[in-house]
Amino acid sequence: MEYFLDNYIKKPNFDFILTIDCEGYNFDKNLKNNVLNLERLLKLNSENNIYTLLFITPFFAKMMNELNLIENIKRNYKVIFGLHIHPNNLPESIEKLCPFIEKNEDLIANYSYDEQKTIIKHCYEYISKLGIEPIEAFRGGYFSIDDNTEKILAELTPIKYESHNIYRPQYKVTKNILTSLPVYAENENEELRLEYFNIEKLSKILNKGILENKKLFGITHSYLLDPNDFHYKRDKIELDIHERMNLLISIINKYR
Repeated sequence: MEYFLDNYIKKPNFDFILTIDCEGYNFDKNLKNNVLNLERLLKLNSENNIYTLLFITPFFAKMMNELNLIENIKRNYKVIFGLHIHPNNLPESIEKLCPFIEKNEDLIANYSYDEQKTIIKHCYEYISKLGIEPIEAFRGGYFSIDDNTEKILAELTPIKYESHNIYRPQYKVTKNILTSLPVYAENENEELRLEYFNIEKLSKILNKGILENKKLFGITHSYLLDPNDFHYKRDKIELDIHERMNLLISIINKYR
């Protein structure tokens, strides 16, 4: 199967894709409100010829389906789909099939090969059956992935790519069975993440990546899609991610 990313990564010049970790009730305390605000960001990006890579958990997929958004998003916006897994935050129908999951263990790479295989199989099938396809890439929660994860993904699914901050200690890939599309990062703490820094520092990171003429994969999270989400006040984040993305777009367009 030929994917959008197959041709995209071959392009020689700078470009930008925003990746979103589309979570579940572990982070999205008001999941419905965040899902309802997803189209606003997709519309902004699409109108500026920016693709959005959605790394979707089963819980997020379920809410998208309940709100009848899946086909509309596929039809109207520049989107790419990916699979996102937090093993200790799964729908009950999957949990029942994974009795070994520990409530305090959120890193998929900390599970055995056979356990990972069971988790990945059921998560992939769950979101695929809801119409989220093709699924081109994978991202583990907290950037967790190892060689077992990649081997299983290659065996069980048509996924070709993974996207993580490769400087994080949770990233334990050595064999590169899948193609890595790393989040643009200086180290484990400084990455092109919409909510991490003030807008001046975020703009500086973006400008540096543009001058390096790289394919830049930025990152943000679904729990910030609702501008009134409690994370903004709790974490003292000024400007919501829609406003921040708009400012980054103004920089990106200067170089196009």
